[in-house]
Amino acid sequence: MRRSFREAAVGLSVLAALAIAVGLWLRLRGHRFASAAWPVAVHLDDAAGLVSRSTVYYRGVDVGMVRSVTPEPGFVVVQAEISDPALAIPQPVTAQVGSGSVLGGTAQLVLTGSSNPLPAPASPTADDCSSARQLCAGDVLQGTRSPTLGDVTASAAALLDQAVVLDLLGALDQAAEGLIQASNSFTTAADNTSVLMESLQDLAQQLSPSVNQINTAAVNLNTMTSHLANAAAELDRPETIAQFRQVMANVASATDQLNTKAGVILANVEGFTANLDRIGSDIVGITSDPAVANGLRNMTVGLGLLFEELYGPERLADPESEEEIPQP
Repeated sequence: MRRSFREAAVGLSVLAALAIAVGLWLRLRGHRFASAAWPVAVHLDDAAGLVSRSTVYYRGVDVGMVRSVTPEPGFVVVQAEISDPALAIPQPVTAQVGSGSVLGGTAQLVLTGSSNPLPAPASPTADDCSSARQLCAGDVLQGTRSPTLGDVTASAAALLDQAVVLDLLGALDQAAEGLIQASNSFTTAADNTSVLMESLQDLAQQLSPSVNQINTAAVNLNTMTSHLANAAAELDRPETIAQFRQVMANVASATDQLNTKAGVILANVEGFTANLDRIGSDIVGITSDPAVANGLRNMTVGLGLLFEELYGPERLADPESEEEIPQP
């Protein structure tokens, strides 16, 4: 009885070890027991080291596994399997093949979705799942391949080859010479600018008196404008206008009085002139009478004879003589 129990325990242990080995082998082969995973296909131009059992990542989290990588005439078909049956990835969704590190490593498939969360996500395996809103089971994605260190090295080598072909070193030398010439030109321009600034300062000093005169004239103009404004304001006052009207009325009255007096004076002058004309006419009439003229002549001759008799011819000839006048 004891022997039979020992043999049964050994047999059960062998069977358990065999079952564990088979399960581990199946797990390594990608089989999932009692799993509700859903498939997704990705079309790539270059798988770039992606193989079966490569990890599928979404937002840095392991969400599935690559089931197969099948090359086609124009692209590579990658069948992936998402292990979470309730994972809702909002559209648009892109797939990219990346590496675990910059230096390379195991390739992995990285899914990227929209940052806007879905208001009411559906199950990816449900019949009412909308591929326009989220990633659903059986959808086909167009994938890309991220650049690797080899791609960067190849691009750098191609750039170096192109630089050799285009003689970039010579071009850089010419560019350096051009830069030196430009620097010299800039230095010359700076010197010319300094001379120009000195000339402008001299001109400013020369123009300073004129500016002062202009400022003085502006002040005088402002003063005159202020006076004119005050005069205009004074003229706008009703009292000033009334006084001005009174002055104009007084001037008009004085003018009328002057005109009246001028008329009287003119009438008096005209009367005086008429009297003078009448007196002149009388004198002319008197002098034109022959008897009057003869009498005046006789009177004149008589007066001459009288003075000659009184003073004598010598005294009349020299009135300044001191000779005594003879007594008659």
